[in-house]
Amino acid sequence: MNISNDSIRGEAELMKNTGITLMVIACLMAPLPVFAQKVGGGDLTFAPANASPVVFSHDKHVNGKGLKCSGCHYEIFRMAQGSYKMEMSKIKKGDFCGKCHNGQKGFDVKDANNCSRCHK
Repeated sequence: MNISNDSIRGEAELMKNTGITLMVIACLMAPLPVFAQKVGGGDLTFAPANASPVVFSHDKHVNGKGLKCSGCHYEIFRMAQGSYKMEMSKIKKGDFCGKCHNGQKGFDVKDANNCSRCHK
């Protein structure tokens, strides 16, 4: 039996390409943790210094107001709680929650009558 080097190289290339294709298919079929999370992310509680805790409701914002996750993540907020330092002074300047809660899109965080809407 006479097997040429070209034939062996051709089979090796075919096996390599098949392996790569199978790996790509396996990666595409694997469930991602992001898809396993409940849409909306549930409630988050923040404990600011010198203030009552803040309860953030994903359900109220996503389902109640019809906002999309991408409206806040990653431009305004990262996904990991505690990955940034939120301060009321920054929020009042239009950072974080203040991006929307400016009296135009949402209630105004600068109005002292609205404190209890977040701080519980």
